[in-house]
Amino acid sequence: MKRPLEASVEGRGRIVGITDGVFAIALTLIVLEIRVPAHEVIHSEHDLLAAIAALAPRFLTYALSFLTLTIFWFGQQAQHGLIAKSDRRLATLNLCFLAFIALLPFSTDLLADFLEFRTAVLVYWLNLLMLGITLFVSWRYAEKSGLVAEDVDAETKRTVYLRIVKAQILWAVGAALCLITPLASVGFILVVQLIYAATPNVKWVRRIIG
Repeated sequence: MKRPLEASVEGRGRIVGITDGVFAIALTLIVLEIRVPAHEVIHSEHDLLAAIAALAPRFLTYALSFLTLTIFWFGQQAQHGLIAKSDRRLATLNLCFLAFIALLPFSTDLLADFLEFRTAVLVYWLNLLMLGITLFVSWRYAEKSGLVAEDVDAETKRTVYLRIVKAQILWAVGAALCLITPLASVGFILVVQLIYAATPNVKWVRRIIG
């Protein structure tokens, strides 16, 4: 009879399943904040174009968060591919990670409404920071507890750590740019997300992002 904290392959499968579900919901929620202009205030082509242009901050933050969710989904899926089994503690750590994924639609909406405020940028960055911390802690626990697959070598384990840390450093740099202007922060973070999503096969870029 298995104990509640005993590691199992089935436990890993359940984590993967709930992860996909939470990510799917978060991806849906961030786009729902882009609302079609009210018909009663549109009386001409110019009005419609102006209303669409006014949605620019929301399209910007939607792209930013869509890329963020994509990157973190790939990151956690990569970890799951290296982890052979899971126990209750690892599941709890993964749920903490998913709690901050579920929070991302809120921080995205806040950023879209208050794009000119540093506080909105910092709240968004803190969301990214907590995602990185929980992902890092989950991987560390899995490694130290012997839950990682036996054929995963030391270099691969080190790469996982470095990729998380380097991403967090880049996002911290982006957050610091809000001291100049919040838009510079958003622009920098968006470029970083695009690079991570595209994963260009350029040596110096690969060295920076891990």
